[in-house]
Amino acid sequence: MNQLQLIDAAKAGDIYWVQSLIETGEDLEQKDDYGWTALNWAAGCGNLAIVRTLLEAGANAVNSGRDLRTPYRIALAAAQVEVAALLQQAEQNSGMKPESPERPYCKAYPVKAFDSNPVGWQARPALADDAVVYLHQDFSVTTSMWHGEGVLFDRVSDAWQSYCRDILGFYVPTDLELATDYRQCKPQ
Repeated sequence: MNQLQLIDAAKAGDIYWVQSLIETGEDLEQKDDYGWTALNWAAGCGNLAIVRTLLEAGANAVNSGRDLRTPYRIALAAAQVEVAALLQQAEQNSGMKPESPERPYCKAYPVKAFDSNPVGWQARPALADDAVVYLHQDFSVTTSMWHGEGVLFDRVSDAWQSYCRDILGFYVPTDLELATDYRQCKPQ
């Protein structure tokens, strides 16, 4: 007999089977060989109704399998934005903080974008007018998209941050914003 019926039901996308198994007391935290629960699978499949049903029944919103991804991270990776938003809220409500490293972020700008800054930006090194530089999440500027490589500027102040935010429009998007953008640009 299959011991992973709830996982099978979630993978199949069968809400009625999931509800029936929950009503009969099926273990919400049963795990497959990957360490994934029914909630992890429903998240990856983008099945909002099953995710909601499992959460309401008490499924662990921060379970991570061998790949160390929570259901929220799985939904993000699959660009399942509505499911990811629900799971993000569930993670926050759980009071448990999943382990996840800070996601590095940078945005490319033409070097000329910084020339009008009255705050701290020194005459730039010998870069062509059409050169591209990278503004990182810590407001440093580099010639490389890799943080800390080819540093041009790292004397960050409140005025510098204001310039970057207000004039350049720089901000670090959330994971949900990135997934939403991806989903909107993804060919159907």
